[in-house]
Amino acid sequence: MIKYLICVVLCAVLWIVNIKEIIHAMKNRMPSEVFIHAGLGLFFSIMIIEWSLGAFSYWERLDIFWLKIIGFILFIPSAYLEWTSHEMLKHKGNPEGGKLDATTVFLDSGIYRIVRQPMTFGLAIWSIALILVFQSFLSLILGIVCVLCFWLSAIKEGEHNISKFGEAYRQYMQKVPMWNVLNGLLKEWRIAKSRERERS
Repeated sequence: MIKYLICVVLCAVLWIVNIKEIIHAMKNRMPSEVFIHAGLGLFFSIMIIEWSLGAFSYWERLDIFWLKIIGFILFIPSAYLEWTSHEMLKHKGNPEGGKLDATTVFLDSGIYRIVRQPMTFGLAIWSIALILVFQSFLSLILGIVCVLCFWLSAIKEGEHNISKFGEAYRQYMQKVPMWNVLNGLLKEWRIAKSRERERS
């Protein structure tokens, strides 16, 4: 009984905070923030429910070891993408009032040279990692919905950035992929090679 109570209380607190953020985003007409907070609410719900109830075999989980290892490994790039994008927005984005969603400087350096939306991409990878670590039907369904929310947030953020930064952002969108990190790295490698040739 106590496990159920802990799970309900934690989920209630989590969703009270997230619903407050979602309402704020809706009032300010920021659909990207609505989707990201919905995704974060589901993401942390997976963690709370799986740790408080799933760990005690309230439902069946697969136990495929190599999938768990891949899941834990995926936490590394997702944490890197989250931390790097957060730090860049905080220190180089010149956010109004310290809010990361109110940056005033268009970023196209560092991680933003590789992918346009590293924060939502990191959260999507993290959601996939949770699916692989917990390996339950619940984590699979909620994890897929999380990825969808973060993808929609990235799309809406792109639309917002076009209205904010104009043609410069449109050109940036043509050069840098939204989430395709391999394509972004390949483009960077080609640019580095062409610069090398010009020097020699």
